[in-house]
Amino acid sequence: MRRQVAKAVAYSLFSPLIVGIVLGGYYALISGQSKILFQILMTAVANAHIVGLSMAFFVLPAYVMLLRHNKLTYSGILTAGMLGGALFSYLFVASSGMVFIINAVMAALGGGLFLFSLRRNAQNV
Repeated sequence: MRRQVAKAVAYSLFSPLIVGIVLGGYYALISGQSKILFQILMTAVANAHIVGLSMAFFVLPAYVMLLRHNKLTYSGILTAGMLGGALFSYLFVASSGMVFIINAVMAALGGGLFLFSLRRNAQNV
């Protein structure tokens, strides 16, 4: 079980890449400049510590608690991820603005990837 959880946490750390590529690609298409893709991607990767901290202090404890009470849902994990992302983004990066929102969404996506990976691996066993 620990190995599956560790693998799921590793999958959740792909969320900064996903967010950076999607947002960077969108703004690169809109503006016509390809360098904005790399700037947004590097900003998302630089803020990946927000996802790691929210996974460690919010998503994993929420997962254990919800699993223990047999109430595990995507909405609970996504909420824990978004709260963790918002808190750590406020503490370390930005107190408001677009970076604050993007970091919260990135952490929620990390929580969703975590639970999706766990459920996918549980069906294969």
